Amino acid sequence: IANTMWAYATADHPSPALFFAISQLSLPKLNTFNSQELANTLWAFATLSHAAPEFFEAVSNLAVSKLHTFNPQELANTIWAYATVYHYSVNPQLTNGILWETTQKLESLEMEQIVNILWSIVVLNTINTESVVPLFSEISKRYYSSQNNFQLSCEALSQLHQASMWYSNEHHCNESLLPIQLREKCSNNFSSNTNIPSKLQRDIVKSIKSLPSYLGISVIEEESCCKCTGYSIDVLISIQQQLLAVEIDGPCHFIGYSPNGATMLKQRQLCSLGTKPLLSIPYWEWDMLSSKAAATNNNGLECKQLYLQQRLQQASFLY
Repeated sequence: IANTMWAYATADHPSPALFFAISQLSLPKLNTFNSQELANTLWAFATLSHAAPEFFEAVSNLAVSKLHTFNPQELANTIWAYATVYHYSVNPQLTNGILWETTQKLESLEMEQIVNILWSIVVLNTINTESVVPLFSEISKRYYSSQNNFQLSCEALSQLHQASMWYSNEHHCNESLLPIQLREKCSNNFSSNTNIPSKLQRDIVKSIKSLPSYLGISVIEEESCCKCTGYSIDVLISIQQQLLAVEIDGPCHFIGYSPNGATMLKQRQLCSLGTKPLLSIPYWEWDMLSSKAAATNNNGLECKQLYLQQRLQQASFLY
């Protein structure tokens, strides 16, 4: 079972019917899974964005007693999977256990694995900040000992920036646990990420611009950088001289119809650390407008304008 799942995920070949069947059929057999099989199966579900809440819940209880058999990669893959699908109800004994095993094996973990585990903890946001100090300390130690030859992928640098904000800003610990040069490197990498507006985003921006002028709504900037966090905001609009951040979330932001871990983290940090209120528009709600207009022979633009006004009113941005 685990090898089949791993093969499909490695080939980036979604198979919803197969994955659903496996998630159900494997539940009675979970006791026979070893650490590699558990970690690889969780990783496969998360990699292909397949929701399997019953499976994740069952593993989060079963794996606690087996964590001592997990190698560093299996520890990283397991907690990454829970964070990626944003299975926030994960058994706290599992997350605490993974963190404990990680601290015991720190010297044998690769830098990318440490950062990956740290990012996953940040997404789930269920662990006391002080308990991750050993991970930050190990990263800093390796940075200082690298003699300007410190290597991390762009993705890992971005994850480390998010983790640093979680510790220093979200939880008001006032100071960073990373060297200032490394913090700057992470921050610069994070804010330099460029995005190309999607067709969905262009359509929504066009619809915002078409709203009646008496509403006092105008588009200020697309792909605007939040100076407090470094996040790129899809659209920055002004409503009667009040700035509002609008995030347009396409299919890659979701597991089914629920935001994935990366999306939840961005929304949380923008709301808690940014200076502007946030409105998120999910792709499926927008897609339904065209279908609704076609079914009722209504003007598609009018449906979109009405939807935008209703969303702004529900969020108390319009009265």
